[in-house]
Amino acid sequence: MVIYPSVSYPLLSGLGYYMTPKLGVHHTQYQMGLNNTAALPDTTRNLPIFSVDSGLVYERDWASFLGGEYIQTMEPRLYYVYIPYRDQSLLPNFDSAPAPFSFGQIFTENRFFGSDRVGDANMATLALTSRVIDDEGGTERLRVMLGERFSFITPRVYLDTPTSNNSSRSDILVSLGGRLTKAWSLDSLIQYNPNLSHTESYNVMARYRPEAGKLFNFGYRFTRDTLRQADVSTQWPLFGRWLGVARLNYSLQDRRVVEALGGLEYNQACWTMRFVAQSIATATNERSTGFFLQLELNDLVRIGSDPLDALRTSVSGYTKMNSLPAEQPVQGLR
Repeated sequence: MVIYPSVSYPLLSGLGYYMTPKLGVHHTQYQMGLNNTAALPDTTRNLPIFSVDSGLVYERDWASFLGGEYIQTMEPRLYYVYIPYRDQSLLPNFDSAPAPFSFGQIFTENRFFGSDRVGDANMATLALTSRVIDDEGGTERLRVMLGERFSFITPRVYLDTPTSNNSSRSDILVSLGGRLTKAWSLDSLIQYNPNLSHTESYNVMARYRPEAGKLFNFGYRFTRDTLRQADVSTQWPLFGRWLGVARLNYSLQDRRVVEALGGLEYNQACWTMRFVAQSIATATNERSTGFFLQLELNDLVRIGSDPLDALRTSVSGYTKMNSLPAEQPVQGLR
């Protein structure tokens, strides 16, 4: 049983500033039952958790950027969390795992997913975000983010074995993105290790989307000693009422295709036919291949194996042909 009551109150809240402290108690109770083959004892863990989230938001008119009317923001943010140490080595682990290091994670209390492990913490996160926003339509044309976490203790709670990294500084995260033009957008993230003076990982994704139903994605992902992948996907009208969709995810490190997907869609006024083939690497020399054939009667029923989840997952930005507005018909290649 897990109960986490908490209370937060905005001490400061204005047009350009905020400060919100939060105090909670994480209560976990285990009753292992009769099938307790590991002979773990019934136990209870109570952990107080205290955090403070604060920041400032500055903005100015920036008429000189790209020759238009824009607003530039400057948003420093400070996040602090304190969690005392509790020995959790005798607790079972049903659902906890280390949380991936990201901008979302460094502003959370627990460095683990799940509730079986609650990491001890006395750390602060500093981040700075700057945005360039179109004053007319509110589009975020450019976004730059920089963040790092500082620990005032050496963490003692781990899943398996203690890590050898006892540095008080985390990796530095840098993100650059935004909708650069009406058709082009960019999203990127770099993770730099200041203790070893090298890049741990980075990923870059560029998207060309001039209108709904026309899409090209170009991506590259790198993780030191683990991953080097190129990723290309598209959705594009071919001719008449036919539209093609495809994805190729290739591992440069392993020299093999991680995922390949290809499909065709045919759209009539009241029905759509989809055929999709997908192949995914599941092990070193093993692949899983699937075929999807679906007939969709608009707003009524879908018949056959559904490929929409696979299309939305594999082709970022994918749009159903029969969901496009009637005044926006997709034109084929000429």
